[in-house]
Amino acid sequence: MAIAIADTALLPDGGGPPLPAAILVEGDRILGIAHGDEMAALVARAGAVHDARGALALPGFVNAHHHSYGDALRGTENDLPLELWAYFTAAWGRALDEATMRLAILLGAAEMLRAGFTAVLDHAPHFGLRHAALAAHRESGMRVGFAPMLHDLHDHDLMGFSLPEDLRVRLEGAGFPTHDAYAAAFREMAQDLRGDARVGLLLGPNAPQRCSPDLLLLWRRLRDDLALPVHAHLLETRAQAVLCRAQWSGGVVAELARRGLLASGTSFAHCVWARPEELDLIARHGVAVVHNPASNLMLGSGIMPFADCASRGIALGLGSDSANTGGRADPFEAMRLATMLPRLDARAGRFPGAVEALAMAGIGGAAALGLARETGRIASGRLADIVLLRLGDAATASALPSAETVLRHGSPAHVEATMVGGAWAFRDGRVLAFDEAAALRDFAAHAQDLVARAAAGRRAARTAATLLAPALEAYCGRAG
Repeated sequence: MAIAIADTALLPDGGGPPLPAAILVEGDRILGIAHGDEMAALVARAGAVHDARGALALPGFVNAHHHSYGDALRGTENDLPLELWAYFTAAWGRALDEATMRLAILLGAAEMLRAGFTAVLDHAPHFGLRHAALAAHRESGMRVGFAPMLHDLHDHDLMGFSLPEDLRVRLEGAGFPTHDAYAAAFREMAQDLRGDARVGLLLGPNAPQRCSPDLLLLWRRLRDDLALPVHAHLLETRAQAVLCRAQWSGGVVAELARRGLLASGTSFAHCVWARPEELDLIARHGVAVVHNPASNLMLGSGIMPFADCASRGIALGLGSDSANTGGRADPFEAMRLATMLPRLDARAGRFPGAVEALAMAGIGGAAALGLARETGRIASGRLADIVLLRLGDAATASALPSAETVLRHGSPAHVEATMVGGAWAFRDGRVLAFDEAAALRDFAAHAQDLVARAAAGRRAARTAATLLAPALEAYCGRAG
């Protein structure tokens, strides 16, 4: 049955005031868009009508870099640099079980749907919980790019940090899956997800330096054999920049190019410490970059060279990262930070504006999921991933409604409805895709067990963080 979103308004692509419009949705696609006198005829073709009078329709926001397990870890340690914080999140992560992983994903989905996110790229480190994670993503009602991580090297080994053997054993746990296990699992997931309308598979290398030469070969082989998009961290922190420039002649991006690992369909999160010549390579190969401004600030990682990326025509998306590194999954906060942080650069000739930020949160994020031709815009033939904003309250009343109004003054509180693939996933103040209240009750029942299971790991993480803090400071002080 076709659904009409009647009496809404659309922002022109190039900016300017909203234009009255009607949108016709059939199945999971936008069937048509009408303006002016043609609106009534379009609405008449629908079997159901959603009266959006006074609401602004935008392409659904895309959270293009997120670690869903972190939605179970709100309020945990996040006041350390990434290399030390990682010991804590690993300790908490090992305490997750299938039930808690499911609840983390559902609670994260509820937060995102309420904020206007219709799609998320889940860069997932817990390989043993992948079946539970996939089932939860299918339950969530969101469009999902599921990118299980591949890695087989530890940061402390790569940076030459010395750890007592008993502490090393406690920190490293059971170790990494074998390469054969990775390959078999990805082939199984690719088969299982074939034809899934909402959940797609990506290859998710943790980061190039955390992959051995043999795992880099597997990265390329699985990408090519299974025709998978790829998503990985890249040059997130100063320590990583120092390491990668010492490890590979010309740096990590040049090494990826030599190995054939830069290609369209690949996206990298962060790129805070990428040099101009590395950004040139990224642009030349059609690779997308996902900006995570809140997480970069919270972990003290640095500020992504936004102007350098934009001037090269690199496709840019936005991510919230983990709830325990980036805070809320809030597209409005991410867009505002992404437009304000470049203003600290005295060299900047111009500042990114609202239209650019909205494109990052929409079509730019869709590119990271490999869906730039499918979602991220409201247009005939595109997937019906739509968010309705109800502006005009005291916080958003404007004499000149525009993209700037949305960017500077909007918030999740202004999201009236979220549609994913033609189905209402959030509307009238309620998540419709699943039982949010039940997920909250179940999480409350599991929370204390999670804290107890993580206790020993957190103690080991605290010991490691105290022991290695001076070594990390010295390492970051090396010429890079």
